[in-house]
Amino acid sequence: MKRIKAGALAVSLAALGLSLPALAQAPQAKPENVGLSSAKLALIHDAVKVQIDAGQIPGAIVLVMHDGKVVHFEAQGMSSPMAGVPMKTGMIFGAADLTKAVASVAAMMLVEDGKISLDDPVSKYIPEFAASRQVRVLRPGSPPAAFRWRPGPGTATSEWGEPQYDLVPADKPITLRMLLTHTSGIQVYALDNGFPHREPKDSLATFVPKLANTPLEFQPGTRWAYSNSIGLDVVARVVEIASGMTFREFLHQRLLDPLGMNDTDFGVKRESQARALAYAPGLPVPTAGEVTDFSGSAGLWTSVGDYGLFAGMLANDGSFNGRQYLKPQTVQQMASNQIGPLVMGGYPPLGLQPEGAKFGFGFMRVTLPDVAGTDLPAGSFGWDGGGTRRFWAIPQEHIAIVSMVPLIGPQAAPLQRTIEAIVMKSIVRQ
Repeated sequence: MKRIKAGALAVSLAALGLSLPALAQAPQAKPENVGLSSAKLALIHDAVKVQIDAGQIPGAIVLVMHDGKVVHFEAQGMSSPMAGVPMKTGMIFGAADLTKAVASVAAMMLVEDGKISLDDPVSKYIPEFAASRQVRVLRPGSPPAAFRWRPGPGTATSEWGEPQYDLVPADKPITLRMLLTHTSGIQVYALDNGFPHREPKDSLATFVPKLANTPLEFQPGTRWAYSNSIGLDVVARVVEIASGMTFREFLHQRLLDPLGMNDTDFGVKRESQARALAYAPGLPVPTAGEVTDFSGSAGLWTSVGDYGLFAGMLANDGSFNGRQYLKPQTVQQMASNQIGPLVMGGYPPLGLQPEGAKFGFGFMRVTLPDVAGTDLPAGSFGWDGGGTRRFWAIPQEHIAIVSMVPLIGPQAAPLQRTIEAIVMKSIVRQ
């Protein structure tokens, strides 16, 4: 077993199954036995340490899997500069926007079941959405809407004052396809004063219908703009209606429980609260079973090990541990360009140049690595949450990468780029 280094918890492959029940369904492998280099993967530790020592991040957890087997899993540093709590691989954190990938998979499961269609209008499932909709058009000379980071919750805000709009009729209904690709016109929640208030005791059933009369940011299907807090909530409500279950029940029955994602839920189990990291010091950690709003946009809490099971399934064509969760062609469809010539503007897509990437159903796909500015090959797909929780699936290599830094914001981007490069360089070509 590796020795525990100062400020880091290094976990040997031999001990993973014993100490990390979240990865009990994921066997471990020596990197050399699956075509990877242990020496090169060890550079991940050095890269994380450089960022910690420079004060860029307090700590990090990094997991690499190959063909469903764990080849690297390590926690380093502290949970925050103030708390002085060492990072551990079993820590649970708010998944933030990583929830959207899970919600997208849930929707595509129902597409496979024949219970929903990508091109059905949302109003087929949520009648309130049949009402006439308006589209907001920015007035000439008005301050634009903007997106920038700031510490703490509610990170989106306008830098230049409140934008002014005129309203015009929407020319087509919103479809599930538009919601999954962020082309519906339902825009960033924190920038939109027209959105209804979300009450603490709201559920998807009570909140989503309130969105029916909310003006859209653009004509449906004409632009890509990240729907930070709303679009995938509508998807989650469609999942509820089509399945006859709450979104939480559906996820547990079809995805979380079969995969063994025991740390993943809308909130954290009481017995696991000591392992949970709040979004920011002083913020509460919700308790699983007490949450009523099962947000498909950012409601899940998870661990790196848990999310690795999900990412490993996607990297292995929808299969994990002998069970097929999605058909290979469905995963390929989700990870393909579904926005045509539209450009992913208005939101930093995993630190890549948008001209080298496209969006599928719930994931971003690398299309032109050199243009995107990444060492990942074309066809790699993934997403992030809060700028610091990230996953990649590299299907042609059957590799999954999951990383988490206990911050919200873009501070982890340089480290994430480095980790991706190290993993690709660790592949041993015969």
